[in-house]
Amino acid sequence: MSHMSVAMELPAPATVGIRELKQNASAVVARAARGEALVVTDRGRPVARLLPLERKGRIQEMIDLGQIIMPERSIRDVIKDGRHVPPIKLTGNGPSISEVLEELREDRF
Repeated sequence: MSHMSVAMELPAPATVGIRELKQNASAVVARAARGEALVVTDRGRPVARLLPLERKGRIQEMIDLGQIIMPERSIRDVIKDGRHVPPIKLTGNGPSISEVLEELREDRF
């Protein structure tokens, strides 16, 4: 079975510089109030996050920051179509998911 290597670039979260924040504080805060998560930068270096007061769940917050991309289709739709979805080859030196599960199962008995 061949494995497909997938590399995706996540979109960068919206940023606002300290100077812009000082000059347009009301407009920037209004963006956050509408639900947008913003990263505040100082000379291009991220220093803070401005988040809506009405907290969303952690997953939604990560979506807003561009750390998670939601799938275009549900797994149920993929299964209904009957098309095989190839496994994604993860890069790194850690154990595979199968190896971790096997170790966890061994620990139970």
